[in-house]
Amino acid sequence: TYIGNILIAVNPYKMIDIYGLDVVEKYEGALFGSQPPHLFAIGNASFNSLKDTNEDQVVIISGESGAGKTESTKLLMHYLAMTSTSATTSLSPSTNQNRSSHVTEKIIEASPLLESFGNAKTIRNDNSSRFGKYVELFFQGGGLVGAQTTEYLLERSRIVKQVGCERNYHIFYEMMKGLADDRKACLHLSSVDEFSYLNRGEASNLESRDDAENFRSVEMAFSMHQFAKEEKDSIFKILASILHLGNINFKKAENVHRMDGVKMESDASSRIVCLLLQLDREGLDKVLTTRVTLARNEKLVTPLTEEQALDVRDSISKALYHHLFKWLVEKINRNMKCCLEKREAINSIAILDIFGFEDLRHNSFEQLCINYANEALQHHFIAHIFRIEQDEYSREGVQWCNIEFLDNIQVVDLIGKKPSGIFCLLDEESNFPNGTDQSFLEKCHHRHNSHMSYVKPRMREPSFSINHYAGTVTYNVAEFLNKNRDTLKYEVLNLVSRSSNAFVANMFLDVLNMDGGEKRTATTTMIKAATNVSSNKSTKAVSVSAMFNESLRSLVETMTKCNPWFIRCIKPNTDKTAMQFVDEVVMDQLKATGMLETVKIRKLGFPVRQNFALFCKR
Repeated sequence: TYIGNILIAVNPYKMIDIYGLDVVEKYEGALFGSQPPHLFAIGNASFNSLKDTNEDQVVIISGESGAGKTESTKLLMHYLAMTSTSATTSLSPSTNQNRSSHVTEKIIEASPLLESFGNAKTIRNDNSSRFGKYVELFFQGGGLVGAQTTEYLLERSRIVKQVGCERNYHIFYEMMKGLADDRKACLHLSSVDEFSYLNRGEASNLESRDDAENFRSVEMAFSMHQFAKEEKDSIFKILASILHLGNINFKKAENVHRMDGVKMESDASSRIVCLLLQLDREGLDKVLTTRVTLARNEKLVTPLTEEQALDVRDSISKALYHHLFKWLVEKINRNMKCCLEKREAINSIAILDIFGFEDLRHNSFEQLCINYANEALQHHFIAHIFRIEQDEYSREGVQWCNIEFLDNIQVVDLIGKKPSGIFCLLDEESNFPNGTDQSFLEKCHHRHNSHMSYVKPRMREPSFSINHYAGTVTYNVAEFLNKNRDTLKYEVLNLVSRSSNAFVANMFLDVLNMDGGEKRTATTTMIKAATNVSSNKSTKAVSVSAMFNESLRSLVETMTKCNPWFIRCIKPNTDKTAMQFVDEVVMDQLKATGMLETVKIRKLGFPVRQNFALFCKR
């Protein structure tokens, strides 16, 4: 249903035949409201608004985890891609038709690639986006000429750890099911059961997804986006090496410089990792079992404990996947921009599909970031729907009685505002060598105990709670500092950047200040992304929360410059049961997101508010 230009979309938990080509043709060019409420109607309205006003548009898709945001995004992108192929520009119609069709195919084929590498099964959702994406579709003279994806906060911890009933990223299981036996043999891959990183959630088999068929879609996407054979081979080598890294375990080593230390239980997995990534075996052994520090120009080698060695192993795995994912997005972006021309003005329709609000059995640093992003988007929605609209009436002298609404700015400030927001306190504690999760928690209690949205636990527990717009969520602070620092040892970067595989080396060379040494010729573009490096240099690492806060601020700033359309995705029940509508579950979501107040303002306000120039033009 609609509330003005806001679409409320309920997830039926099954595919319904209302998105075919016949439905596309039904909505293409139709006046908004003349056809039943539909995702395609929002797509058509945003496209028409783009052509009429030459103003950039943004479609903000929001909702809880499992509400259907990812599917809504794919359907909306497909609609815009298909309908734009019939648009004409200053180019000849045939040339434009071919160009738009080519771009359309690329946009459609990019979805399964990003989905396989960026989505995973969670407790709430079998195909949950574990990163946020902002997709801009570029139009020139009404025709689709390119696209760009910006990704936010990939959940790196999922690579090495999953809670019960959850899976790692889809691509690992798809690779295991879809690769030919001879290719698997070259990568030393056997079955899913053999790899620790794939079984920690004990949910490797997923009935709702066909991993083998999805792998074929990935292969088609590789072909469409012109991945070279060397690139594809290197991608699978990195994925396989991550799995083998997860099988490296340690045991106590005796009399290592008269200090406690560890050594590998077996060198089988490490040998395979070095073979796949073309790394120095002795170098890998050293970075996994020792720490090197500089003191008065002298190198000190300290053996690691078993826990520290496992942390280093996991940090390498997370870094490999993180850089691979960034390279993948950048590769797709470069391929999608190849059609852009500067002869005419370029406008865009952006689609925001960001991780949904989460309240799990165990909420950690990732959930705080996810829920903070949802708070920021909710505040953007409130500002646009309530504050901006009512201010507009006031400026124009319209007689109007202001409608009261619940503003969540105090929660946004509690988490992200300088100098005492939760993220700022986390950064402050992360910069102290002796900082701990407990000392961070005590600072939060001291600073925010009296805040109306902050809840200190009654018992002495390692947690705090926040009263979010969508409900109260309790966060366990264990591992908060490590996840926020997310540092990678300088020796690890140095080792990987010296790989004999140019693809692997180039992914890390740009984040390592090489002191001399021969730089390899790049066959692929380096990743232009900030990476934290733990070294003896004075350069201060940028924390995960600081980068995320800045990215979120930039995102909201960008969206503010666009004409917004909103799609609110709603879960009809909490059990993912097809076609079951539970009134209480739906009503809770409508209340939390301000939909009832939105109905009031749309009912009492003015549904059509065009500027004078556009009105005269029409």
